[in-house]
Amino acid sequence: MDRLVITPAVVERDAVLALAGELDMGTEELLAEAVEELIDAGYRRVVLDCADVAFCDSRGFNALLAALRVTQAAGGALALAAVSERLQSLLGLVGGEMIFNIAPTVEQARLLLAGLATNSDGEPA
Repeated sequence: MDRLVITPAVVERDAVLALAGELDMGTEELLAEAVEELIDAGYRRVVLDCADVAFCDSRGFNALLAALRVTQAAGGALALAAVSERLQSLLGLVGGEMIFNIAPTVEQARLLLAGLATNSDGEPA
């Protein structure tokens, strides 16, 4: 079994990547490629479902930051959903709550991103 399994899904106009396993140096490129594929396919609202992230180190955190930057550079937005306790602990240590949009569920993350899109240009996304 791979150390990180990424399962993509599309829910209406949003792309959701369910992450399961370890997010670290050995798997950061997998996340980068998955996010880039979504951006290349035209998706601008990306949710990372982190419920099954079992481990995340500093390289994994950098991979999350890179995903955020790529999404924002394309004029989009990214949110983390269902953040596991371990990942929440890391985010708390490094100030991640100030950087990322975080929601308790994928659906709430989608609503958050839709609200951000509406607020940024004055029209619904």
